Amino acid sequence: MLEQHQNTAQYEQNGQIHVQTTSPKGDQHDYKEAIEILASKIRGELILPGHPDYEAERKVWNGSFDGYPAAIVRCADAKDVKVAVNFAREQAMTLSVRSGGHSAAGHGTNNGGLVIDLSQMKTMTIDPVRHTARLEPGLTWGEVAEKLQSFGLALTAGDVASVGVGGLLLGGGIGWMVRAYGLTIDRLQAVELVTADGQLLRASADENPELFWGLRGGGGNFGIATAFEVNLHPGGTILGGAVFYEATEAERILREYTRLAAAAPDELSTEVLFMLAPPAPFIPPNKQGTPVVVIMVCYTGDISEGERVVAPLRQLATPLSDLIAPMPYSAIFALTAVGEIPGFQHHSRSQFFETFSNEMIHALIESTQSILSPETLITLRVLGGAMSRVAPDATAFAHRDKQGMVLITHFAPLSADAASLDARTQRVFRALLPYANGAYVGFLADEGEQRIREVYPTATYERLVALKNQYDPTNLFHRNQNIKPTVAPATLADPVSL
Repeated sequence: MLEQHQNTAQYEQNGQIHVQTTSPKGDQHDYKEAIEILASKIRGELILPGHPDYEAERKVWNGSFDGYPAAIVRCADAKDVKVAVNFAREQAMTLSVRSGGHSAAGHGTNNGGLVIDLSQMKTMTIDPVRHTARLEPGLTWGEVAEKLQSFGLALTAGDVASVGVGGLLLGGGIGWMVRAYGLTIDRLQAVELVTADGQLLRASADENPELFWGLRGGGGNFGIATAFEVNLHPGGTILGGAVFYEATEAERILREYTRLAAAAPDELSTEVLFMLAPPAPFIPPNKQGTPVVVIMVCYTGDISEGERVVAPLRQLATPLSDLIAPMPYSAIFALTAVGEIPGFQHHSRSQFFETFSNEMIHALIESTQSILSPETLITLRVLGGAMSRVAPDATAFAHRDKQGMVLITHFAPLSADAASLDARTQRVFRALLPYANGAYVGFLADEGEQRIREVYPTATYERLVALKNQYDPTNLFHRNQNIKPTVAPATLADPVSL
């Protein structure tokens, strides 16, 4: 026996690799022959327990989840994805899919199952004349921004460079240019997808249009996206950065900020951070570690006009530091590197808001001040603009009318007290519940079926269930914010052999 974890074991006998799984009933299933076929069919790499890369590859961004899968397939292309999906289905293995691995709920790993890792699928084809691109799901948003920068182009996406393209694009995509260019899914033109029966489909407005509707906000419920075709928009130089204020007048600053940000032209997208001031050279030494309100901005358009629009946000009090300046769009990701240490435990909750009432702002500030610590990062974002001008039933992402969103996070090394971190996260979340309305699938942790229902209005949810019944009736793709099918498993198409 080389190594054993949870319900899975790998052993070597007569020079052959064997993978064996013990079921809850105690019987053993030997995957030796199937594993050997799987290894012979893929162009990518098969990583089993005992492989030099296994320990690193089994881990995900949220270190709270410590899975030991039976096998990890590092896919090289869509054909590998098809082979791996067929393998997982035919062997009745739990299946996890990983792009950037940023799932707050740890869905990118499991115990005793198969992980399909897309991180090596990084091909990006850019048409600078037509302003289009084809993206594979293993790219990160930092890589996409860097490659588009030289063409003066961009694609509105998330806040963090290390997030994978696949997960964010299927969830919606609320990012730095959301008010100017909408959600990331609003730029999506087509998706190539491997379904539960091992077929490679293309979904667009003209091909499988109902599936295309569901893929724009429905997450990974209907298959594994192997490529995305997108429309790009201008990028180049933005007016971006952050201004730091002491939190002694946090409530007043936040009231003024929400008023100004909501009334600003679409070219300006913003968010606020509540945190302790970092030990950074741009923060006075005597203010490091003290509570701060940080207003982050991204203005896309004429820089001189941006200076005028942003000026009031830089004058809400005497700044501790003002880092707002013209910069390449790709450079703005450096401002959100805090909290991105791989393997830390993350405890997060999030909520949408229809408006920013004085009562809501007071509840946010009061609850935040009571739990603020070096592990705390709370973000508030003002939405609206282009995102709100798309019909709520045009995509599976339906919360177009929401004016704001709050994300509450506590992150720390695995040695920190998890119960304390979670309790402080929940305290702010509960204080805001009376004012909240709806949830964003991209920020959900493991919060139960009722919270998934809050992501989708009833009519939207019913359409997604119909799609699930059609494309994944056995719920092979269930390691996600799951839309459960309602049809009998026998309706799945006959298995496709490896």
